[in-house]
Amino acid sequence: MNTRARWFTGIALAAAAAVWWWIDADGTHFLPAEEPAFISQFAAPSAPDSAQTRNELARLLSLQQSRSDADVAAARADRKTELRRFYGALGLDADNPPDLPQLERLAERVEDDVRIHVRHVKEHFRRLRPYEIEPRLKPCIDNVRGDLSYPSGHAAYAWSMAYLLESMVPERKPALEARATEFARQRMVCGVHFPSDLAAGKQAAEWLLKEMRLHPEFSMEAAAAAAELRGALGLPLASQR
Repeated sequence: MNTRARWFTGIALAAAAAVWWWIDADGTHFLPAEEPAFISQFAAPSAPDSAQTRNELARLLSLQQSRSDADVAAARADRKTELRRFYGALGLDADNPPDLPQLERLAERVEDDVRIHVRHVKEHFRRLRPYEIEPRLKPCIDNVRGDLSYPSGHAAYAWSMAYLLESMVPERKPALEARATEFARQRMVCGVHFPSDLAAGKQAAEWLLKEMRLHPEFSMEAAAAAAELRGALGLPLASQR
């Protein structure tokens, strides 16, 4: 390659890097910020004084009565939405994980989209947290005060990560879905979400991941992240679902 060609190549690479940085800094999303079809799929949660709500509250009170110190510690450990909380289900050491920058970046972008869309549904229905309706409930975490309940953003995150990861490593699907169930259920253990909030969070994740897979940029990033993850697990490359 001559000097002139190297110069143009350098300019092109610099421009590509600048565009990539701008996209990342701008926080682009896979999905439009407003998705009326997304909100419309959710049934309204039951009224605070309904029999269904009272039944759900009774279930939460029962969990509160039976939860052990170990249960509370586990629920508190899962209070943050961190991808590495799912590494154990993949067969990775969460305390000494491999370097997975492409997977982590994709997971963050997915989480950003999920959070925005779940927030729209929360604002639409404005369901109160269970402990705001039932004073006998004593939450075991304190970072949800003043937030809305339906759907559960925690459950939506759990299932979006499970669906994302199992598409890359279908061999780990049962473990990932068991982990998502456990991660979401921690919010019931701590008395900060109704069971129906969790079900709606799972519904949200399924819909959003299905829509994201239609986005060409998502497909490219997911393919790269899958190759990275399967390599770290010592698995052969496989086609994504």
